[in-house]
Amino acid sequence: MKNMMKNVMDKVNFGMEALLVRAKNSVANEKGVSTIEWVGLAAVIVALMFAVATAMSGQGAGLAGAIVGKISNMIASIGN
Repeated sequence: MKNMMKNVMDKVNFGMEALLVRAKNSVANEKGVSTIEWVGLAAVIVALMFAVATAMSGQGAGLAGAIVGKISNMIASIGN
């Protein structure tokens, strides 16, 4: 009985250790983080473009178009 309890405890300890190692590896893996940051930045810029275009529609469509065009060109040049 004592030997069986030791085997069960060893299996539980091994399983907990494996779970801890997997959790640490998942947190330490930072692949793709910079991609997500760039996508977030692009989303903010696009939202800003729409806000500027909406605010300026009717009062300064030329100015809004120029701003949106410049920002669009900057976003397009990021990938190059």
